Amino acid sequence: MAALADSNGVQSAWLLDSILAPNAESDFGRRHDFASIRSVDDFRRAVPIRDYEGFRADVERIDANESGVLTVEPTKRFFTTSGSTSRPKYIPVTQSFIRDKSRAFGIFWDLVFSQHPNVAKGRMVTNFSDAGRPEPSPGGLPTSSESAYWASVTAATQRKAPVVPRVVSRIADHDARYYAIARVLLEQDFTAIMALNPSTILLLFKKLEDDLDRLLADVEHGTLSDAYSIDDEARAAVLEQTAPNPARAEALRRMLRDDSPRLPAREAFPALELAVSWRSPMLAPYLERLAPHLEGVAVRDYISMASEGILAIPLKDGESGGALGIGICFYELRPEESTETILPHEAEVGGEYVVVLTNRAGLYRYDIGDVVRVKRFEGTTPVVEFLHRTGRTSSLTGEKLTEAQVTAAVTELLDAQRIESFTLAPIVDGELPRYVLLVETRGEVPLADAARALDDALSKYNGEYAGKRKSHRLGAPELWRVADGSYAALKAEKIASGGADLQYKHVHLVRDTRFVERFEILERHRGAD
Repeated sequence: MAALADSNGVQSAWLLDSILAPNAESDFGRRHDFASIRSVDDFRRAVPIRDYEGFRADVERIDANESGVLTVEPTKRFFTTSGSTSRPKYIPVTQSFIRDKSRAFGIFWDLVFSQHPNVAKGRMVTNFSDAGRPEPSPGGLPTSSESAYWASVTAATQRKAPVVPRVVSRIADHDARYYAIARVLLEQDFTAIMALNPSTILLLFKKLEDDLDRLLADVEHGTLSDAYSIDDEARAAVLEQTAPNPARAEALRRMLRDDSPRLPAREAFPALELAVSWRSPMLAPYLERLAPHLEGVAVRDYISMASEGILAIPLKDGESGGALGIGICFYELRPEESTETILPHEAEVGGEYVVVLTNRAGLYRYDIGDVVRVKRFEGTTPVVEFLHRTGRTSSLTGEKLTEAQVTAAVTELLDAQRIESFTLAPIVDGELPRYVLLVETRGEVPLADAARALDDALSKYNGEYAGKRKSHRLGAPELWRVADGSYAALKAEKIASGGADLQYKHVHLVRDTRFVERFEILERHRGAD
């Protein structure tokens, strides 16, 4: 917290003493003459900004067991994450990098516990699903998603048994898993509930709402319904924690209001004090739907982070975003349309910037591709909230669709000779957030079958999209045919506002949830739920 008052001084010392000096004899350090760098400006002149592709060759050398490539310190493992191309990204992980991230987590939870002492004394619900099993990289280094890594660390260091048994979080069927979790929680005391994505918590409360009669019968009789396919090990784990409890079932029934099937969380779970999840503006549709379930419960954003590093640490309840993690990574900010960066203390309130970070795992001036907005300052450090990814991407709930993926899917799905143009756009209208494919055709084209196949086509090119659809976080996509001349009108509008005719290109993916309002819709077709 003291570092926030002097972000420039702390950042400069951290960069020179903790990142560059220890790695001057790495191959990357010698190529960029780290030994002669004496200031932040020297560093910015010596090292160009790169995205992951600018590091891929060095990462492949590390995976081939070459030492001292990006850092003198050994690379212990990789975090895997999907890239904008079909090739995955392998993010180097050193022990120093793990310590830095661990310190960010420690700062976050220390602030939470100081503001919510009861949360520290109680139990927390966190494991809604098994994060998967580590797989080796092509060269044999341990490799996993970051969430899987930290889940394994948590499991190894937990002193108390988790509220939700791990075997329950491994239930493959989504509906069955959430039913079993809801069944366990109805007879457990816990002070906080946490999931990175608020849609996860929303799904739990939706299950409590949709299956309440069955759940209350299970509570009353000490059973676990056969309506869902739950393996014997998980079923036994649930039943070990339960017994016939008609008094609890009756108490829960009395909490129901005549006008709603919803259990009020604060009454049903009286120890529940805090719900933690990401609260970025992109997640507003889920946060709005979740809010009625959490009346009387404090809500808090979680650390803004990526596999490559920490972005921001929330400082208080109810706020989207947090302070840049000064002294955890070295940060620069650049306007999305610029290649020049500024330092955090030079940012403007209300400004939107792409984060460029340098970490202790070998990513130097790494363009992470996340756009943040500066909300205010804490000392000389900006408090930022995540807005979206750079470029033509869309992510309603973590699916990170790219324009290249959409174009490939639609090109495969539709006869290009009969299509004038198309755009995939998100829509949020009170139903489950979903995507709409707007299509202008040349003449009459049957689209009903294409609408039904759209889901599979998008799932084929983006596994995260497939997972979010399977877990009911995204609604079924729709295909709408727009009036003839719609895209010509868009082009004319763009040129009239100063765009260049020869450089104009129809956009095939947008993030604007109101984009569909620009069109006259002739037909609407919905895929299968």
